[in-house]
Amino acid sequence: MEIGKRIQQLRRAKDLTQEQVAAALGVTGAAVSKWETDAAIPDVAMLCPLSRLLGTTVDGLLDFRPALEQAGIDALLEERRRLFEAQRLEEAAASCETLLREYPDDLRLKCAVAGLYIIYLSASPDKAWIERQTERAMVLLEQSRKSGDPPVAGSARSLLVNLCVMREELDKALELLEELPEEMLNRRMTRANILLRKGELDEAEKLFQEGLWMAARDAALYLVGLHAAALRREDGQKALECLEQAMAVERVLHMDELAGGAGPLRLLRSEVLLREGRTDEAMADLTCYVEKSLSRWAEMGGEGSTTSEHYDKVAVRPSGISAAYLARNLRTVIEQGGKFGVLRDRADFQALLARLSEIEGQ
Repeated sequence: MEIGKRIQQLRRAKDLTQEQVAAALGVTGAAVSKWETDAAIPDVAMLCPLSRLLGTTVDGLLDFRPALEQAGIDALLEERRRLFEAQRLEEAAASCETLLREYPDDLRLKCAVAGLYIIYLSASPDKAWIERQTERAMVLLEQSRKSGDPPVAGSARSLLVNLCVMREELDKALELLEELPEEMLNRRMTRANILLRKGELDEAEKLFQEGLWMAARDAALYLVGLHAAALRREDGQKALECLEQAMAVERVLHMDELAGGAGPLRLLRSEVLLREGRTDEAMADLTCYVEKSLSRWAEMGGEGSTTSEHYDKVAVRPSGISAAYLARNLRTVIEQGGKFGVLRDRADFQALLARLSEIEGQ
């Protein structure tokens, strides 16, 4: 803290001599001289009267600067970014370090500067410079990860994970990964990539397969949501398109091999088709829904776990429900609610109900 320079600047701005300041405060001129040359600092009891004399506050006297807001940080770093891109690398890094000294406790700024260092690591072919900047970034991030502000701490940890992977410090990367909330970084994918680099292929493949299945499931569910929104807008055609896209996701990514939702999607589509007056197609989808539900139960009816050709590292345990219970539920869905009342007099609809009743009674 260059308090001496600050005192001198403020004194001269007020057009005061050192002797005048000394006389006003009851100290010697030599004491004021020592303050201004940083040979000594004012006693704490002197800070308030000295500040008033120089027309400032204690914060102003000490050149205290509160933590920057993100917009302020972005503005300050934009100038440094231009220096990096102009290949004035040493000047850019020195300017960043000067900024850090001005705000020594600002962890948000430290995290942002570390991010800037990482972005421009490839700006120089000098391995020594790259290593030096990497080390400095890691120091700043280690400090920032202790921030009480979750977004700052999370960003710092995320950047640290990437740096550790880059430096082949894979065990440390895995350790840091556990500190991250899932929303800050796709932990499953990052862990899988780290394990892949470590050569732990089975575990990496398992994580990739789990992530793929969950991403496909989420995509299908989002499309189901869009189908529901389309129905609210009385747009049956759009609703059908959304359901068909969801079914395409499940088909392409083989979700039906691992408890996919192709059966329920058929049920939803049959309801929309009925609203559109396409009864034959609706009946075909309703039959498909029942068949898929029963066949899926048969595939997963064993005691052990079920795997698939495309998700062979992922095991799904059977639900444990009986065929009779499943049949009763299916029949309840079809008979109740009135959605399929228009099909009630059809022979194929009655045959479907009879089949479910037979299974229920076994």
